This record gives sequence, C-alpha cells and structure tokens, in this order.
Amino acid sequence: MAVSKKARALYFKIFDGVETATANAIMTFQARREMKRYVRKMPRLTSEQKKAVRKFWKPYCRIDSDWIRYYTFITGKFDPRYIPDVLQHTRIDQHFNSRKLGYGFNDKNYYSLLFPGIKQPVTVVRKIGGFLFDETYRQIDLTKALELLAARPEVIVKPSQESGGGRDIRFYDTKADANELKKVLLDKSEKNIIVQDIVRQHHKLAKMHPQSLNTVRIYTLMLDDGVHVLSASLKMGANDSRIDNVERESGIIAGIKEGGELMNFAYYDLFSGKTTDRHPQGMLLSEIRVPSYERMIDTVKRAAQYIGNFKLVGWDLSVDENKEVILIEANMRKGGIGPIQCMHGPFYGELTEKVLNEVFGKNKE
Repeated sequence: MAVSKKARALYFKIFDGVETATANAIMTFQARREMKRYVRKMPRLTSEQKKAVRKFWKPYCRIDSDWIRYYTFITGKFDPRYIPDVLQHTRIDQHFNSRKLGYGFNDKNYYSLLFPGIKQPVTVVRKIGGFLFDETYRQIDLTKALELLAARPEVIVKPSQESGGGRDIRFYDTKADANELKKVLLDKSEKNIIVQDIVRQHHKLAKMHPQSLNTVRIYTLMLDDGVHVLSASLKMGANDSRIDNVERESGIIAGIKEGGELMNFAYYDLFSGKTTDRHPQGMLLSEIRVPSYERMIDTVKRAAQYIGNFKLVGWDLSVDENKEVILIEANMRKGGIGPIQCMHGPFYGELTEKVLNEVFGKNKE
C-alpha cells in the first residue's frame, strides 16, 4: 500500500525533526562550553558594542555575544554582523543545505558523477559499501585492485564520507607499504574510502611547502540572483606535515584578495589569534599570488549550479603542474567559518542582512 505524501512528510517532520533538534542541542552545548573557555581572558565588549549587537540581532534571534567578543579580539575589529559558529551550523547551514541529502552527496566517490567536466585527482580504487571498484565504477576483486595500486608509486587514501579537517588521511608507498594497503582494502570497518594518485601541484604552490598539497578554500552562496563568492583563502601545510589544516595545528591559512594575491598575514593559531607575515619555512606571504585564481572562481561558480540542494558550499581546490584547476573536495554542509571570519570579517559580508532575512523569514513581499 502506497504511503501518501502527507503521511511521509509528517513522518520526516516528527522523526527527522527530533534527530535534528537533538544533534543541534548537543552541538550548541559543546560550542558554548568551548567558547566560554576561549574568551575567559579576552576583553569584554563595551556597553556601546553590546547595544549595537542587540540592535542588529533583535529582528532575528538572541545570540550569545561571546561570539562577537571572540571575533572582535582575534581580528581587532568590532562588527555586530559576525556570525556565531553555533548559529551557522544549527540554523543557517541547515536552511541553505539539505541535511538529509548531505550524507549521500558528500561522498567523494561520487564526485566524478556529480561534477562531470571538472578536473579531479585521478582515482585508482574505490571502496563503496565494502565492495571494490575501479575509477569507472566497475566492480573488481582484491587482486585487480592491488594490481592497479602497484602501477602507481604513491597513493593517498581518504575516507570518502565525513573526512573534513584531514581526518584519517593516509599516504602509502605502493611498494614499501603493499601489505598495509592490502589490509586497508580488506578492513571491514572501513567500508567507504577512495584511493587516488598524488596531485603534482603547480610550482608556485609547491614553493611554499612541497610536502603538502596546498589548497584554496572558496565559499559560494547561491541566491535568487545567482552564485556569490563569499571568500577565498589559501591553506598551506607547515613543517613536516602533509596535511594543510590549521585547526589541527598542521598548517597556516591566509586570506586571498580579489586578484589572487595573499593578504600580508596568516593565522597559525586561531584560538589565540596568533599571526605571521611569512610561511614557517620562510616565504613572505606578500610575495605569493595564487596561480589560475580566476579559473578557480569560474570553476566553483559552474560547479555550484550542479548541486542546487546545497546552496552554501566550501570548495577545496588546487592547481596542478599544467596550471589546471583541480577540485579536491566540496564541503556541502557544516563548513567551518571560524578561519574565514578571522581573516575576512563577517562571513556573509554585505549579504548578511539579506541572508538573515531569508533564514528567519523576514523577507517582505
């Protein structure tokens, strides 16, 4: 017997709503607890600043002003439009991005299908639901998978789902680590992974830190008037790290100007606001211009229109040795806004009120 659309909608409203509300409550509790710890020694907002915060947010919701206090201290600039991280993840992100579809669409093993015509790292082996496949989604056995891997000198293994922040990313020499790679493919606890070639990055990106793939994070927001680029930043590995994640203390992050030049400072410790004017290996940030930057912007604007159920996306890209733009990852939900606001100011900039009006239903007919 077919289930009516109304019954199905009621089911999701009740059960999915309870699950979402529970997840949001846990996230809110954890975020507020951490924020209280961060701001303990930071200067408090002045009475005038608190008044400005209340006035700006009154039409929308009540917020914890400690978020504004944190970003004011880190950046040295007060602005009531800073977006509290917890509000971003529990309300705004869930307004623009489909939470239910996110778990499936955010699987790197399906990027080849989602973003046809956009260059990506070469995939050697896919593990989907515990089964092995080649790059073209043909099912293969373990022997064939190992044969494909042996034809490469080195590969990178990533979880294909929920792998933000560089979690569980590993590098393998296919000859020296052949047994380890075999164990990875046989591991029943890892049902969804993607094994790819190492991207040979452009010499200008490699010059900063050759050990890591240095990537550009570009945020786009699709509204009724088209795709807007909110911000861009360059994530660079540091020291011996092969991962470029500043939040895991394995890299630094610098804002990118409209022309592709870097800002003259980068963060290497977001929690204390510590900055530097040069890469830890010595290169001055002011001397760096991201290669093929305009093509990156064109690429994300095009890619954003492939996934209309995800209007707010954080794109990770790099540039290969032939100046080709490479899509590394599309963060279709819960993308981190902390580093962005520290570098660029309020996450939505001049679009802030338009965004909040839409999210909180304040648009006027």
